[in-house]
Amino acid sequence: MRKPLKRHRPASVAAAAREGGFSLIEVIIVMALMAFVYSVALPQFNMRSGAETATKLNGLAGDIRGAFDLAVLTGKPYRLVIQFNSGDYWLEETDQSTFSLGSDKIDRDPGEQEEKDEAIAFDSKFNDYIEMAGSAVSDPKSGKEIPPESPVLAAKSQLKRAHWSRVDSLEWSNRSIGPHMMVKAMQAEHHGHKQDLSEIGPEARAMIYFFPSGYVERAVIYIYFKKDELVPDETQEPYTIVTNPYEGVAEVTPGYHDYDVQHDKDN
Repeated sequence: MRKPLKRHRPASVAAAAREGGFSLIEVIIVMALMAFVYSVALPQFNMRSGAETATKLNGLAGDIRGAFDLAVLTGKPYRLVIQFNSGDYWLEETDQSTFSLGSDKIDRDPGEQEEKDEAIAFDSKFNDYIEMAGSAVSDPKSGKEIPPESPVLAAKSQLKRAHWSRVDSLEWSNRSIGPHMMVKAMQAEHHGHKQDLSEIGPEARAMIYFFPSGYVERAVIYIYFKKDELVPDETQEPYTIVTNPYEGVAEVTPGYHDYDVQHDKDN
């Protein structure tokens, strides 16, 4: 008669765990840790994927071309305003048909409030020229008042900085390369040197101007992933965007590429 086989039974579940693997509590702890790490890493992974990055950068390049075409079609100047740390950007227009960037290169573009203050200061100072021109006189025959004439008064619209307002349309709403990418530095033709976020500060912004004659400023934009709100992530590969003035296109290339806007213009 054959004897039945004896099966070894561990004294407890804990003993079985020691012999066969992890305990139930250990498995739960590991799974919880994995879930936490995954939930933290997932947003960055998704936003920094190649497809998402390409969509945002190509979108900016496409908007540069769109602004170029719009200036030519409408016969009006436009400018693209780019906020460095947020990555937000929008299009602005002016009704002033002719305007110049001037011969002097500026250190930085003014903020919105600075432009308003400058316009108020200009009007206040211009009142002195109005008073110097004298008072209106009456025509003895018609009785109509004849305003004073002055070359300075006639040139007021050309002397005053153009007034810009946002283009309010569905096509130009909610533009941004953020929230996980930022503009670290940028330079256009009217800038004396590269505009860098670390030097200008949290309110840093810069413009690219488009002219109805079919010209967009030579400009270079350096885009980085964010490490913090005002700190670029130097461990991630940046991107360089360069505009082509007469074609109105913008080329996006991976990596940081030195591009001297003023030097290339002279050559």
